[in-house]
Amino acid sequence: RAAPARALSSSAPTDGAHDMPATYAEYSNEVLLMLASHGDDEAIRERMARDVMSVDGIKREEAEPKLKEIEQSARGGLGLVRLPYRVGIAAALVAGFGSIPMCFDLHTVLWFNEQYVTMDVEDAKNLETWLEVGSWSWNWMEPPLGQASFFLLCLQYSRDQIQKIGGKSYTEYIMEKRGTKLCDTFPQYNKLAVAAFGKSIMAS
Repeated sequence: RAAPARALSSSAPTDGAHDMPATYAEYSNEVLLMLASHGDDEAIRERMARDVMSVDGIKREEAEPKLKEIEQSARGGLGLVRLPYRVGIAAALVAGFGSIPMCFDLHTVLWFNEQYVTMDVEDAKNLETWLEVGSWSWNWMEPPLGQASFFLLCLQYSRDQIQKIGGKSYTEYIMEKRGTKLCDTFPQYNKLAVAAFGKSIMAS
């Protein structure tokens, strides 16, 4: 049975508490590598800084300009790389929120039917509530929504199968490609550290 939290706190040893690292710069190399391997962005940055210090033979504060240079290079063209994701986000939000009036708003449904569907309009008594409107509009909304859902499901399934046999997703491919390019730009530094730093910049 676990002891109460208060009892654990009051009995915790205080020896060495003041020596506990307060920043990433104070962590040991082993702890830093462990955190970096788990995707901690700050640990990855500090690891990159230490590699610069080791290769260039400089102090931590002197490594900061080089670190910013590497970071600036990693951010080059990042806006264009992120464009497909932003377009996808915008399209998903527009389609998601837009589907609500397309299904349940009488004026929107009537306009869309007149412009694109041309189905016979229900009697007014059958369109008095938003649920009745949705029941009528579902005659033409169900096929595209159902097809879109099935298509996305198939894409997700194929992506999972590709990853199971060792393939890479589009995001993984782009991140690896940019990491490799960054390594080629700064070949004097550890490739693993540079590639991880480049990937963390894209994901941040």
